[in-house]
Amino acid sequence: MNSMVLLAVMAATTGFAPSAVSSTAQVYDPDSRLLAEAHFDAAADSFAVTKLVAGGGRTYLQYRYTGADGTAHSGTQWGAREVGETVRFDHDLVEGRRITFRVCVAGEVAFNACSGSADGENWTVAIA
Repeated sequence: MNSMVLLAVMAATTGFAPSAVSSTAQVYDPDSRLLAEAHFDAAADSFAVTKLVAGGGRTYLQYRYTGADGTAHSGTQWGAREVGETVRFDHDLVEGRRITFRVCVAGEVAFNACSGSADGENWTVAIA
């Protein structure tokens, strides 16, 4: 029997879900300076966004996931303007739910100040 089929049968019959995975996304400038980071804490179902350098604009986090009913969810959470300040955002996610997210720094810069592209490429993956 195919191992993926076996895994699907286990999930359906035992309620098995993938283990929770916390992850961190980071955005750098062209000189490799770390500008900001966002962290998903799987145990707390929460995001934290921190601006790490002066200058530039406000930090923000964008996230995407599919709900238990199959509907797509996405959002933007704005972080602090001040260096070193962390802003937390709680979410109530279904256990085992795959989440993708990126962190960005707003403002006029000559490069993509995000940890992933707008179309979802290179977004960080976590599991609730």
